[in-house]
Order: sequence, then structure tokens, then C-alpha cells
Amino acid sequence: MNKKRLISAIGLSLLLAPFAYAQSFDIVIKNGRIMDPETGFDATANVGINNGFVTEISTDNLEGIREIDASGHVVAPGFIDYHSHGQDLFAQRLYARDGVTTPMDLEIGQYPINSYYDYWDGKSIVNYGANVSHAFARLAVLDGLDPGGRVFYEGSATRAMDDGQQWKTKLYDPLDEAAILEAVEEGLQQGGIGIAYPIGYYTVVGSPEVMAVTSLAAKYDLPITTHVRYLSQIPPSGFMGITEMLTIARENNVPLLVHHVPSNCLGLTEKCLDLIDNARAQGQKVIGEFYPYNYAGTYVDADYNKPGYKERLGVEASDYIVTETGEPLTDEEFDRLRTEAPETQLLMYTMKDEYIMEAMTRPGVIVGSDAMPYIVDGGLNGDFETPYGAGAGHARGAGTHAKVLRMARETGAISLMDALSKMTYEPAAFLEDHVPQMKLRGRIQEGSVADITIFDPENVTDNSGPENGKNSLPSSGIPYVIVNGTIVVDDSVVQNVSAGVPIRGKVSQ
Repeated sequence: MNKKRLISAIGLSLLLAPFAYAQSFDIVIKNGRIMDPETGFDATANVGINNGFVTEISTDNLEGIREIDASGHVVAPGFIDYHSHGQDLFAQRLYARDGVTTPMDLEIGQYPINSYYDYWDGKSIVNYGANVSHAFARLAVLDGLDPGGRVFYEGSATRAMDDGQQWKTKLYDPLDEAAILEAVEEGLQQGGIGIAYPIGYYTVVGSPEVMAVTSLAAKYDLPITTHVRYLSQIPPSGFMGITEMLTIARENNVPLLVHHVPSNCLGLTEKCLDLIDNARAQGQKVIGEFYPYNYAGTYVDADYNKPGYKERLGVEASDYIVTETGEPLTDEEFDRLRTEAPETQLLMYTMKDEYIMEAMTRPGVIVGSDAMPYIVDGGLNGDFETPYGAGAGHARGAGTHAKVLRMARETGAISLMDALSKMTYEPAAFLEDHVPQMKLRGRIQEGSVADITIFDPENVTDNSGPENGKNSLPSSGIPYVIVNGTIVVDDSVVQNVSAGVPIRGKVSQ
């Protein structure tokens, strides 16, 4: 190149330099109120995103290929939900509209783990992950069935009724232990995040078996989670169930997440939360969880719904609603369903508002939706095209996180930053020492993964409710959601993009 052309090239590059800078970010979020619960940062700034990561947070003007004006909105870490059973694209669309970027099934878990992760590979809108299900490892061993990796959808639990549901009815037998241990360990080697113990649904399981299986969590340095053994406020109570799992976690020196404390403890909620606080004060790594609804999702054949439920739960048959029809039960209809349709899905009004507020205002208690699959046209077959409102089920699958934000705004019981912390940083912190992917989630900081939820703090609200037609209405006031640097909710419209990545433990098989 001659000298004249070299000077011209330098001049052209200088001329184009401002335009090159303008394209230096894939996405820029402008003028938003950035709220980061880990550091307490709370200020108006601009966010630059490149290659799936937050690369700059600054009051300087930033320009990018795509720009989002977040004026009047909070720019927060994407919401993390460890209690998400909805495993279809309809459920994922509702999660995204509720601000959730990482819904994972840690309470019941999945099995086989490879089947679960293979199913979502390349087609998940949001991040995904699961614990190894102790319950369905038992189903595989004791009933000889393949749970298929998406247990609710594959029907193995219903098929197991043909042989008496050995996984939930066979009394503890030490001779079963070796095969169950082998099954659970296989799931951990395939990258299961931890071990799920939803033993409220198979209360015959022996504590020695749970203790032995938990030794595998210690071996692989992973946590355990539990829906505790009893749903009751009289002995045997949810309080007793929590003491069992605290003991097992302590003896194995593993972290513990206790799911939906108010749902199991009912009138003993305050005492149960005190129990968790005391364990934490003595050095245990343990957190509780709640969802902001005074009714729960269940099914007819759940152990706690067997005769005597009125005394245990303090309810009547009429406090149960058939999910698909919206009709309340009678004593006679409950008895009929136990024999003729034990898998029938129900909503049950068992909790009081004070139990929920006690959990929401307690430090160390995170939000978990317990989102169940929605019934669409008589089956669990929702997809990306399913219309909002068409799914029958529990409103929490659509509105949990927006409802928590609305409750914080309307009651003033907790600050907005504390509400966000329960949905972002605190869940991430619980897992991050064991699942390194979580170290860069639950925050909005330079270097963090660009999982981001943008919402209007004055108007964000849940729209779903228990009435059929409202069960699966999406939240509003959350116009933008970003997953791994890809916009998945754009001006309140969910995009059909595969932005999610698997969150999993170390794969050794």
C-alpha cells in the first residue's frame, strides 16, 4: 500500500470509529433502575451485553445493535425457580412472562436424568435442570418402569398403579437399598443437580434408606431437597418431617432446601421456620421456601388425602376443587374418586394468609412456585401455540413471581430488594458452591450471565387465579426477559427461540 493510500485508510478508520463503537454491544438496556441483591447496587444506569454476558454497567452512553429503553423499569437478575414441574413449552412461556429465566425441578426431580436433559436439548426457551428423583428411582427399581425423564408427562406413575405402586406403598426393606442406591448414583453421575426427596408422597419409605441415599449427595458434594414426610399440623406433623430431614442433612453434612414450608406445616409454619433458623444458627446450610397462595395443588391418591385428612389438615371435602372442572368435592365424590380415579388433580384450600406472610417476611426463605403442568384439552399436552387461559391448573404456574412483587408493593412487608433477593441471589447462592453455573446467575453485575428480567415496579402484577379460564393467564408488567443474552420476551411477547442452557452437576458417566 502506498503512503497516500495508507493515510486514507487511517483517516477512514478514524472516521468510522464512532460507528464501530456504536455496534460494540449486542444489546444495550438504557436508563433502567439496576438492582443487584448481592451487592445492594440500586441506581439508574445502562447495561451492555455481549456474547451472552453483561460486559458493562455504566452511566455512560452505550449503543448497541438492539436497544431497550427501560426508563421507569427495574432491571433485575432473571428470576430463579427451583420448584417448577411444568415441563412443556406452554409452561415455559408462562414462566418467561412471569420473569423466570431458570425454572428447575428440584422438589420431585426427574429420572432418568439423561432422558430429561436429552428431551430439552436445543429446544428450551429458558434454562433447565433437575435433581435426581429418589421417588422415581424407586419407581424404576421397585415397579420396573421407565419414568421417561419427564415423569408427570410420561405416565409411569399412573402405570405403576397396576402393580400397587410399589414405589409408594412397599414398606421399607433393607434388601431394596443396594439397587436404589445404584439407581440414584447413576443419576448423579449423569449430572443431576442433587437428590430430591418428595417423601410426603411415599411416607412408607424408611429413614435409614433416606440416610443411606443422602450419603451419595455427600460423596458428590451436592445438596438435597425435600417435600417433607407429613402434611399435617397434628402429630405426625410437618414439623416432625422437617426435624427428620434436618437430622439426615446434618449427619451427612450436605445442604438442605425445605420446599413450601407453609404447605406442610400449616398452623405450625412459624415454629417450622424457627426450627430452620435454629439449624442455620448452628452451622447447617439450610433454606426454606414458600409460594404466595393459600391453596395448594395435589391429587386424590396423595398420602395426606387419605381418610383422616380433615383432622390432619383442618379442612372439609368442600375445600378441595377438581382442577379440570372447577367443581368442589363432597365426601361421597372424594370416596368415589379414591377408587375410580385416584390420579385426579385437585386444588386444596389449606393455608391461611398469615402462614404465607410469615414465610415471605422471614430471612432465609426463598420463592418457589411449585408450578404444576397445566391440563389442556384433557391432557398434559400444552405447546408453544396453546392460548393463554386454556390451561386448567394452579395459578402459581403463571403468576408466582409477579404476585410476590405485587405483595411487596402493596403490603410493604418486605422491600423490593428483599423480594428480588428471594427470587434471584439467594437461590443462586444456595447452589453455587456445588453447581458452578449458578455463580454467574442471580446477579446483575459485569461478568454475570445475561439472564435479566425487566419489570415495571409500579404495575407488575399476576393475572392468574383459581377460576377456570384464569388459571393460566400470564403476568403483566414484565415486558422484557433475556436468557443467556437472547431476548425471549420482547415487548411482552414470548419469542419461539431456544435460548436456554442445561444447568447440571458434573457429568461423570
